[in-house]
Amino acid sequence: MLLDPYARKVINKEYPSRSYALWDAEILEIKRLTGGYSQYDFTVKVKYDTYTGPFNPPEGPITLTFLVTTEGVSVKNIQK
Repeated sequence: MLLDPYARKVINKEYPSRSYALWDAEILEIKRLTGGYSQYDFTVKVKYDTYTGPFNPPEGPITLTFLVTTEGVSVKNIQK
């Protein structure tokens, strides 16, 4: 849920007419980038099934890789 604003911004930019259901997002991978004490840098890979309109079939997944640090969140990769 915390990544939702970042995902929504990227998906709406790439596909203005598409949406996704937050409950249907699938976390594929969470990886700590650096080891040790007080290291909070992660990559998080999430798959979103997108659709257009409330009753239409899915239009295909979009996988986003986020970089999550104490500085903030950014999208590192978009896979269509």
